[in-house]
Amino acid sequence: MASDLPLLAAVLVIVLIAGMVKGITGFGFVLVAAPLMTIFIDPKMVVPAIIIQTLPTSVPILLHAYHHLRIRRMWLMALAGMAGVPVGTLVLLVLDASLLRLLIGTVVTMVAVVMMLGFRKPLQHELMASVPVGFVGGMLCASTGMSGPPVIFFYTNQRLNTREFRANIVAYFVMLDIVTLSSFIIAGLLPGETVSFSVQLLPVSLVGVIGGIVVNRWVQERLFRRIALVLILLAGIMSAATGISGL
Repeated sequence: MASDLPLLAAVLVIVLIAGMVKGITGFGFVLVAAPLMTIFIDPKMVVPAIIIQTLPTSVPILLHAYHHLRIRRMWLMALAGMAGVPVGTLVLLVLDASLLRLLIGTVVTMVAVVMMLGFRKPLQHELMASVPVGFVGGMLCASTGMSGPPVIFFYTNQRLNTREFRANIVAYFVMLDIVTLSSFIIAGLLPGETVSFSVQLLPVSLVGVIGGIVVNRWVQERLFRRIALVLILLAGIMSAATGISGL
């Protein structure tokens, strides 16, 4: 990877943009990075590499937003997510690259479409309803790198204010990423090549996140979310098309 400079440069641009999206909104790193990176690179390498990226890039955002963290609204979801990680790890081991690209692209496209439609119907029993949401998020985290979609839907549907949404979802990511990386190590999904690849990307990811945190103070978040959703939708369609072409 390091010797393929055009490919490395393209991937660095992808993670820089993904980092800025995450820095501003608290989510979106994987939704932007995963479908685009899997077009060029085997998903079995991309997913673990992205998980390595998301853990350290989440820390600056969590430190910036921790005053708004509401543990009581997300602890059960996080536990359920951890339970879903082994299932997702098995899916990553079993599915071939084209099917994974199709799965990642389909999930991302669905996320973008539903969020664009703005469908909302708040649930009364939020804590219990968060259990299946967390489990599916954990399964997706390990299989596609994307723990965010069901949790983003859920918290958006529950009408959390922007600051609490950002803090809770990032705390969920941190806890889930730690468990997922442990699961990958046990399953042998973190070879030296993958770790080296991820280390090359990490400084650029952090620059993107920090830049996004700075921009967050000045940009109108509603406008930026619309732009981010368009980028996410296009990335999802491209990934799905690549997966279909490889079947």
